[in-house]
Amino acid sequence: MNQCKQCGATLPEDSRFCLQGGTENTPASGRAAPQAELDFLKPAIMGGLALGVLSSIPYVSTCCCLWAAGGGALSAWLLQKQRPGGLKYSDGALGGLLGGLIGAFVATVISIPIQMVLLTPQAVDAMKAQLQQGQVPPEVVEMITRFLRPGFDLTRTLISLLVNMVGLGLFAMIGGIIAAAIFSKKTAE
Repeated sequence: MNQCKQCGATLPEDSRFCLQGGTENTPASGRAAPQAELDFLKPAIMGGLALGVLSSIPYVSTCCCLWAAGGGALSAWLLQKQRPGGLKYSDGALGGLLGGLIGAFVATVISIPIQMVLLTPQAVDAMKAQLQQGQVPPEVVEMITRFLRPGFDLTRTLISLLVNMVGLGLFAMIGGIIAAAIFSKKTAE
């Protein structure tokens, strides 16, 4: 039995209004249970690892925006498993963004040895020759070849990390929002 919040009268279990004063009553069975807190870290790590690895492999990385959106969607899907039917767009966006930032670090770390193998002096000379044949101004050619010098370059790595954080974070966030929208539609049907 419930009691009226205004007059204190005893009410039947599922009554919506007080029989004496007409005050609206929220039945005990109609109260929404508080939603559990989401753990964003594990889904973000899983989505970030997937998008980071796929975005850093040569030839596969040509679809890096797709991999980033897929990693954000994976993060949102894993969040959805924690709270079925209760994932908000903001939860999907945050999960995707965190996955994208983790993926940016993963992609940057994986790309270091790949660049050290692929950026040989011969490869840089071949790129320089192609740029010169394409009628690119000499100062631009010089700047590009300095940026692409063989071996490890901290400046190139930091710029790559920054670009990855912005690009992968943005596309992963979009993927998380789209996935949250898809999952909320499925549960509404």
